Amino acid sequence: MDADSRIEMLRAYEFRKQWPPYTYREHWEVTSELLNSFTKFLETENVSGKFMELQPWITFCDSRCTFCYYPASIFRRELVDPYIEALKKELKMYSETNYVKTSLFDEIVLGGGTPSVLSAEQCLDIISFCKEHFNIAEDYMIKITCSTHNLDEYKLRKFAEYGVLQLDMGVQSFNNKVRRMLAIQDSGEHAEEIIRTAKKLGLYVCIDLMYNLPGQTIEIWREDLKKAIELELEGVDCYPLEVYPGTMLDLQIRNGEVPAPGDWKTEALMYVEAVELFTSNGYIPVGHDRFTRVREHIEESCLNGWPWAGILTTGAGCFMGYLGRYAYQNIENPYKYIETVKQGVFPIAKISVSTDEDLIKKVMERLYLRLPVDKIEFKEKFGRFPEEFFPDVIERLKNKGLIEVTDKEIKLTKLGDIWRINIAWEFANTQINLPATTK
Repeated sequence: MDADSRIEMLRAYEFRKQWPPYTYREHWEVTSELLNSFTKFLETENVSGKFMELQPWITFCDSRCTFCYYPASIFRRELVDPYIEALKKELKMYSETNYVKTSLFDEIVLGGGTPSVLSAEQCLDIISFCKEHFNIAEDYMIKITCSTHNLDEYKLRKFAEYGVLQLDMGVQSFNNKVRRMLAIQDSGEHAEEIIRTAKKLGLYVCIDLMYNLPGQTIEIWREDLKKAIELELEGVDCYPLEVYPGTMLDLQIRNGEVPAPGDWKTEALMYVEAVELFTSNGYIPVGHDRFTRVREHIEESCLNGWPWAGILTTGAGCFMGYLGRYAYQNIENPYKYIETVKQGVFPIAKISVSTDEDLIKKVMERLYLRLPVDKIEFKEKFGRFPEEFFPDVIERLKNKGLIEVTDKEIKLTKLGDIWRINIAWEFANTQINLPATTK
């Protein structure tokens, strides 16, 4: 893209959103009424017809990156066994509900936190427990979230031998100066070595890379992108930095210890750099922020089934769970989590219930996920076409060149891909009139 095209691209909006609607940040504090409602829902049958993702969550990290605002607990060896016991009990509680008994899972994702702080045997024991107690599809995937500094060849080999498909690694940057600023524990060279070892063993590797970091130039960012391409990674998730209040990075910036990140225009241009480099090297943009070169990411059921599929996530601090109309986040404190599960109570801290209006808007959020909105399916479910609910928004986005609208679907343009989160918020912030009945 030439300089003039990049300037034109920035005219679509006067800011760039970083976080989409309908996330755990919009959940409500749980009440006994909400918890009872959720429990009664779990007695119903899952009639979505969609594959689901099972995500046991390991809350522990043995270090904390300066930018991190996710719920996680400092790794304490004496807490591991009680935590795993509670995690298994929570998993079993869900497995005994009618909704989960009538669900089929085609992904087991050991998330967190940093599951790789556990031994290989502990990680695989949790996965085996999931396979024993849930309906797992014949063609399924196992993924484990990892940090490169607590991986070694032994763990990698054990994972590969068991049948783990993919490791999701939080690399963030290969640049050692950037890694030190973010308090990442190992060097870029070590991260590269771990990646190469994992790939030699036949494991898929998907990494996180962050852009618009303090002091990160376009040249440093470009080198990270080139390194990812050179390593022939199966997937790369590119995330813009969000400086969250109260994080170590926020304090460092406010104290003048590190420079502030670039403005939203710099951020947008860095994203365009990623798009151009990855797509010219055979990668396809999919999902939230991923560039991939493998079929599994493109065909991923949980992604393509949004918002009708679901993620059953468990463990202290987990926040990606959504089942039917319910989305939830668990208790963060591991001690309180363990005690709550011991009492046989679902350890939910926050929850939200989608209205019909929410569901309509969530379907439009497929555009944020780089998925088309099927207009025929939309009308079957809600009684009207999307244009009848969002006439002004759709016309405005179409005139800006951000979406394409046909008789069958609505999809993003190449320019729209840059502004996906802004687009999602346009639909989320629109008041709509509902028909008398929705399906």
